[in-house]
Amino acid sequence: MRLLSVIHGPVYGGAHNQMIQLARPLAEHGWETTALVPVEADITRGRLEEAGIETIGIPLHRMRATPNPRVQLPFLATLPREIRAIRRVVRERGIDLVQAHGPTNPHAALAAHREGVAVNWQIYDTVAPPPLRRLTMPLVVRIADVITTWGLELARVHPPALRLGERLVPIFPPVDASRFRPDPERRAAARAELGLDDDSIAIGNVGNRNPTKGHEWLARAAAALIVRHPNLRVRILGAPSPVHASYEASVRAEANALGLTDDDKLTFTDPGMRVAELLPAFDIFVISSVPRSEGIPTVIFEAMATGIPVVTTRVGAVREVIEDGFNGWVVPPEDTPAMTAALEPLLRDPELRERVGRQARQRVVERYDLDRCAERHLHAFELALAHRRARNGANN
Repeated sequence: MRLLSVIHGPVYGGAHNQMIQLARPLAEHGWETTALVPVEADITRGRLEEAGIETIGIPLHRMRATPNPRVQLPFLATLPREIRAIRRVVRERGIDLVQAHGPTNPHAALAAHREGVAVNWQIYDTVAPPPLRRLTMPLVVRIADVITTWGLELARVHPPALRLGERLVPIFPPVDASRFRPDPERRAAARAELGLDDDSIAIGNVGNRNPTKGHEWLARAAAALIVRHPNLRVRILGAPSPVHASYEASVRAEANALGLTDDDKLTFTDPGMRVAELLPAFDIFVISSVPRSEGIPTVIFEAMATGIPVVTTRVGAVREVIEDGFNGWVVPPEDTPAMTAALEPLLRDPELRERVGRQARQRVVERYDLDRCAERHLHAFELALAHRRARNGANN
């Protein structure tokens, strides 16, 4: 069986990581994965190919989160041509199932539908504004054979998805707990590389440098805490986003004004494909994302598997993963006092960090390992194929 996964975002992110992590277990069950990405996504394409995934680049526009018709014009003008291009790929590669991502880019789903091929429409974040979701979700529900959502909460905030009954399959991001694990040798090497000495307490974050990640809120919490914890250091791992260069510049400027750039108290590093190597450097992991951003960040599971306690803002479906006081804490987004209050006891108490981190890894191993994630996807794929066969039969 052949899966075509179509991702419109040019910057490597959670959906691309999902594809890489699931490629091997899906292949063991007879599924070959092909990726389709925008032609300008050179770095992303390179990472996918390095991981052994056949990757095709074509011109691929995205709907933008703005009502400005001039901004949307390229998307609308190229939509028919890009649907035809995807249809050719589906035919030439003998694709059995197409996976579309996000409710606002219908190209892949429409192409598959017109070719009589099954559609798994995956919703993995909450970036689309609610009015836009209300506009696009009727099409999603009509075309999709199955909808998969990262956590049940994402179905609730895209409510038409709930109509699909058993064809709505909540899933979670994949993590290989044997690859992401506590490792003293890896920790020592990663801390040396990131400029962390033995006395430093490292707060880590993994996220591309764009406004949804709320890096400025992490910087503000760090500035409030470092007065009482002068050995605190913040390390942000994430690729720069060319279209959000001004955002990154503003975060760096604020960090400088807060005194966090002195002695490398806060730094940015592009980890490439080395997150598993660098993550053990951290003592505490923080997600500072803003409202209308995430689904369930993959890096939460990766940090948990590495044995690191997590403090995350209440975004997407994180409440379905993080249990306060057991494997981490959930705080309101854009709330510096709440974040500092959650971080304070972890900074003071190394035994608390160790206990919560140990329980976090235990939770991943018991509930969220890679094989369980693959099983959920395979279940969704079988439902999609069966529904498409019935749909095609009814149309004949």
